[in-house]
Amino acid sequence: MAYIGAGRLNQPLEVLELRETSAGVWEWVPVRRAWAQVEQTAKTNLFSKVGVGARDAAIVLRRQPLTLHNALRWRGQHLFLTSITQRDRNHLDVAAALVTVDTVCLREDETVTGMTFPGILTEKYARHEQEWPMSVNELGLVLVVPKAVTLRPGSLVEARDAAWEVLVPHELDPYKNEYEIGKRVDL
Repeated sequence: MAYIGAGRLNQPLEVLELRETSAGVWEWVPVRRAWAQVEQTAKTNLFSKVGVGARDAAIVLRRQPLTLHNALRWRGQHLFLTSITQRDRNHLDVAAALVTVDTVCLREDETVTGMTFPGILTEKYARHEQEWPMSVNELGLVLVVPKAVTLRPGSLVEARDAAWEVLVPHELDPYKNEYEIGKRVDL
């Protein structure tokens, strides 16, 4: 374990917390700034149990109140925290996935009038069916959301200008919920 000098903690970060900023609107809000050593690794961070992973980042920062319910922002990039371990008495080692956060809306009826929340979309699979006389493509993604967000199977969410049906929930993780979402597209 190498000594971490204060000069090596030279990357500014924002520590984020999920908050309901207005009725039904959840957002990642900065709560403080911190200095860290951030290194993008060649590894894949498997931040989702049922989806594809993302680029990994290894972070060292001074010991502070930080849990997997938090997130970090570094150079405008969202860092989804996947593990926090104590390096020594003064520092924490944090593993994170570099991800893109989308604004997701819960659809009610034909309009988007429900809750709005941050979500991370990752690929699940693509399946192709030949139906006479046309083809149908079933698209499937995994939506990873903060633990405060729960979705009902069968409900519709709006993400990236498309409506997706919530198919299968994965809600046992204490820090996040994952939902398999899908839609059918005629080719």
